[in-house]
Amino acid sequence: MRILGTGGALPSNEVGNGAFSALADTSDEWIVSRTGIRSRRISSGDTALSLARSASERAIASAGIRREDISLVVCASVTGETLTPSLACLLQRDLGLREDNILAFDINAACTGFIYALGLAREFLRPGGYALLVGSEVLSRVTDFTDRSTCVLFGDGAGAVAAEASDGEFHFVSGARGDGESLVIGSIPPAPNPFSAARASPPPPLIRMNGQEVFRFAVESMTKSILCVTERAGLAPGDIHHFVCHQANRRIIESAARRLGAPPERFFMNIERRGNTSAASVPLALDELNASGRLLRGERVVLSGFGGGLTYGAVYMIW
Repeated sequence: MRILGTGGALPSNEVGNGAFSALADTSDEWIVSRTGIRSRRISSGDTALSLARSASERAIASAGIRREDISLVVCASVTGETLTPSLACLLQRDLGLREDNILAFDINAACTGFIYALGLAREFLRPGGYALLVGSEVLSRVTDFTDRSTCVLFGDGAGAVAAEASDGEFHFVSGARGDGESLVIGSIPPAPNPFSAARASPPPPLIRMNGQEVFRFAVESMTKSILCVTERAGLAPGDIHHFVCHQANRRIIESAARRLGAPPERFFMNIERRGNTSAASVPLALDELNASGRLLRGERVVLSGFGGGLTYGAVYMIW
């Protein structure tokens, strides 16, 4: 599989660290020293669909492909507005994609979602087919803005790529470690049910996270998955031109780079201005790297993600 074009979309509302001091016991110094984040975009009306649509339109234009030739749409998100229809089906409608011979569905692998989407697309795409792969999140919908350990971390946004089937080198690894406590977004409140025993209403579905446990998992899983895909390619981490990893915490990426023995400057980071955007994180970072002109055709690229589930994965490809 080969990526032909990228696109990104962000809410216009930029929120700096100072705004959180009035909401929780925190400060700019505390946030930057622990995460590397200085600001993030927060929706003031944008939805996962509206952001996904904007990012997708840019990716399709960047790729120079016809919308009617897209045969696969995969959306990664944990913050879609509806359980059904899927975000992917609504994108198919809004973008005017074809109805026949198209596969459109969502996946929930949290922050690893876009990496999973890449692996799935490689299996489903056929020669001559094009895929639209999207990560889109409005995490402000599920953020507890009184919890200083989580509210300062997350931002909203979307990233997308248009890709085609290719016989170029591509390696994908993935994993899951079922864990309902380390990183959780609460359950959807049930509708009243006259046939079940009365019970107290559950709390709203907000993000809860054990930061230390997730940090350890993140460094371990990122290092393991990157080593796996580079070994499959017959390479060492130092042979990779660009690493685009999930932007959860600057210290996580720096720790993984040290373990891998790869030059830290090859790890693209935009977390300072974006925060953690979950499934949108990797495609947003990839789009920014691509737009910068530093990503050249023929270069070796590794994409890596980790997140709730717990899930993890990595992709190696030639750009």
